[in-house]
Amino acid sequence: MSTVTPLEHTAIGALAGVVEVSIMQPTVGIKNALQEGRPVPRTIAGLYRGLGINAGAMLPITSVQFGMNRLLEQTYKRVYDTEQLGTSGRIGVALGAGASSAVLGCPAEFVMIQQQKSGRPLPAEFRHILSTYGALKPLKGFSATVLRESLYASGYLAVAPLLREALQQQAVVADLPGGPLIVSGVAAGLLATVCTQPADTIKTRMQAFPDTAAHPQYRSLLSTTQHIIQTEGVGTLFAGLWPRAFRIVCAVFILNGTRNTIVEAVQTQRVGVAQAT
Repeated sequence: MSTVTPLEHTAIGALAGVVEVSIMQPTVGIKNALQEGRPVPRTIAGLYRGLGINAGAMLPITSVQFGMNRLLEQTYKRVYDTEQLGTSGRIGVALGAGASSAVLGCPAEFVMIQQQKSGRPLPAEFRHILSTYGALKPLKGFSATVLRESLYASGYLAVAPLLREALQQQAVVADLPGGPLIVSGVAAGLLATVCTQPADTIKTRMQAFPDTAAHPQYRSLLSTTQHIIQTEGVGTLFAGLWPRAFRIVCAVFILNGTRNTIVEAVQTQRVGVAQAT
């Protein structure tokens, strides 16, 4: 039984999120450019533009996802008086953990997208957004963010571990060095990408055009979806799929690897202390 608390999982999530976004930020810059239909940045500085706000956003997002996942696990076990969540329980808990992080992720990504477009320093971008659009505008695209984050979190927090456990029982995969880990990580990452890509494209397009008076087609999730499909085709919903797929597959390994390594280290240390006393 894990002795790591929700608060400790929250701290682990903060570290894992910063590590992941620091490595994978260029894929975010490429993906956003493709989704918005603007030129892809061709310099390292351009690819890393928005890193500060994105890293600052990922810290609380993954913190919330890790911490809420652990808290919801504990709550589920108490409510149903069980030590095992089962497949549906683990996926449901992960969906809830992901959805809860949208309240932080949505405004942070709004600022990042605006900064990538304008090239302004972060403090200047904050001032511009507040003076031009008001304090609530960064929540534009919230419903799409909830949909994306819930499905994404279920991919790396539930589907990847479930696949790995299943593959460990398959001799063909289990006998390969790191086979279950690699196959489950790639499969879960690709599945999460395909399932969340339309919501991510819709969110990006809504946030890229914050002035709803000038761009009423991007007023809501429904209107944005209809506009994209009617004018550009369903395929546009999957714009930026490959750079995002690469990022998510890597993120599954980085986030789960960081979490598992630290959790195991903490539990081993506690067992050692308990045995010594």
